[in-house]
Amino acid sequence: MHPSEAKLMNLLKLAKTAKASQLVNKLDMNVGVIGRVAYSLSEKGFLTLEKTEESKLQLTKEGKSVKKNGLPERLLLELLPQPLESLQKDRLALNWALKRKWVEIKGNNVTAVLKTPPKTREETLLEKFKELKFEDPELTLLKKRKWVETKKTIDYVLTLTDEGKTTSVKEKVTQVTPDMLMGKKWKTLDFQSFSPNTSVPNFYAGRFHPLTDTIEKVRRVFLDMGFTESEGPYITSSFWCFDSLFVPQDHPAREMQDTFYLDGTIDLPPVAEKVASIHEQFWGNWDDEESKKKVLRTHTTAVSAKILTETKPPAKVFQIGRSFRNETVDYKHGAEFYQVEGIVVDEDANFNNLIGYLKNFFGKLGVPKIRIRPGYFPYTELSAEVDVWFEHKKSWLELGGAGIFRPEVVKPLLGEDIPVLAWGLGLERIAMMNYGINDFRELYKSNLKTLRNRRSLI
Repeated sequence: MHPSEAKLMNLLKLAKTAKASQLVNKLDMNVGVIGRVAYSLSEKGFLTLEKTEESKLQLTKEGKSVKKNGLPERLLLELLPQPLESLQKDRLALNWALKRKWVEIKGNNVTAVLKTPPKTREETLLEKFKELKFEDPELTLLKKRKWVETKKTIDYVLTLTDEGKTTSVKEKVTQVTPDMLMGKKWKTLDFQSFSPNTSVPNFYAGRFHPLTDTIEKVRRVFLDMGFTESEGPYITSSFWCFDSLFVPQDHPAREMQDTFYLDGTIDLPPVAEKVASIHEQFWGNWDDEESKKKVLRTHTTAVSAKILTETKPPAKVFQIGRSFRNETVDYKHGAEFYQVEGIVVDEDANFNNLIGYLKNFFGKLGVPKIRIRPGYFPYTELSAEVDVWFEHKKSWLELGGAGIFRPEVVKPLLGEDIPVLAWGLGLERIAMMNYGINDFRELYKSNLKTLRNRRSLI
């Protein structure tokens, strides 16, 4: 028998029947806990319990204040005359005073009509509140002013059964104290036994979502490498998303099938003139209206482009943010996704440095093996694709792209042709690799079993 059950049984043996509320102080438990202990004993046949509910009227916090300090509209009279604007905090009291015709407003001033009004019905009811019954119709007035409420209290009537009356109960010791061990008292005590083999319910502590964990892990890696974090808006112009990155205005990626366009336009920045000149020189055309179109950014590189206009070399900057593309959703693609991007602006930087940064970055993430192979992007040259070894699937997983920004991108934005190393990675793919998830969409499902049992693989 649990020690709490034993204590309750011994108390009931003295009284036979008692209410749980009468045992609160003796058991140092609230009524709800006593009810649960009694229910356990009733299941064992030692007692019966009957649940009771009692409703009673009580004053609210505001009602108690009014009873103690006085009616708000009566207290208002002591402040008058006053300008109307100075009584904004007493607006409710003023409304009641106007309704009772105790005050009047002349121009912008509030003045008293009655200095000592007669006692109101509310004040009389508050004085005899203890005498009021539930069915009293006059309670409606106090309820209307939210000065009274009904409180329900739950109690339990506990009665020992015949078996409970005849059962011998001895309280067992659950905790050893120094006093017990210093003498021989411990030899005469009955200790509660415990079974280490008894199964207990699983306990699930609160955990962060895998994407949240991955974001923080990547952020710490960048900060450890001396990068500064930046961020930009989800909604941007076609200028920052495409034109500033040397993407032709007739490029297929800019079609509605690939990009989410929004109503309205965004004004072009001053640097647009230099970018327009580059486009006209290499692509032969430029349209301001096309450049002003409002889009959901398709990559965080749109933020990197804007950062170049505000940067003084040398600099190392990263972003972790959502991007949006009008793509078909499958096991490794989504219309919304997180992108991780880093740029290094340094006149002494080169492609070997980029490979070093990538190896260092993935090494700090815990990826044992990466592969860098030639690639193509409109705004970088040299360009590379980055693959990582996905041990869970025993295969290579394409994680993102990297390269050195072309002079046609850097010179208009930065004002001079300086090497800018850049790489962009899919965060969800890092999370998939980290937690052994085979489908991109699993990261966005509220699957409690997966969230509770997930463990990092790298």
